[in-house]
Amino acid sequence: MAQPNAFGGKDLRVMRKSGPADAAPKFMGTITTKGLTETVEYDDATVPNTDNPDAVWARRSLAKGTAWSVSISGVADPLAYKQMRADMKSGVPTYLQIQVAKPLAQGGGRWDGAVLYENLQIQSDAGGVVKFTGQLRGDGDLDWTDAAAGGA
Repeated sequence: MAQPNAFGGKDLRVMRKSGPADAAPKFMGTITTKGLTETVEYDDATVPNTDNPDAVWARRSLAKGTAWSVSISGVADPLAYKQMRADMKSGVPTYLQIQVAKPLAQGGGRWDGAVLYENLQIQSDAGGVVKFTGQLRGDGDLDWTDAAAGGA
């Protein structure tokens, strides 16, 4: 039986793009913990069994939309935090690329999409290293592109 090919967190990278067509996104190196959540939203209806009207009705679900979000946290570099805060305060979408930095044969590729910052928090505990957390809301589609053959 084939074994799963796990990959390290350093190979899941969040990149900031200057716009949707930016071919050279910048690595957001202060983000050390990141998560991507994709969801499908449904409308439900409960319908009768036409062959047996006495049977308990069954739920039927119809997909009505998709949504996605990104959670981030890390060490708060003042300049990087200032850029994230400016992105949040602008009220306009920020474009991200989330890379699976592996060759195509190992599942590599990237997601590209726009986000709006829902929240951004900066904190320190007992004089320790200053850290941040944030929640970003997807705005529009989240497109997947496979890695180039032979590359990451």
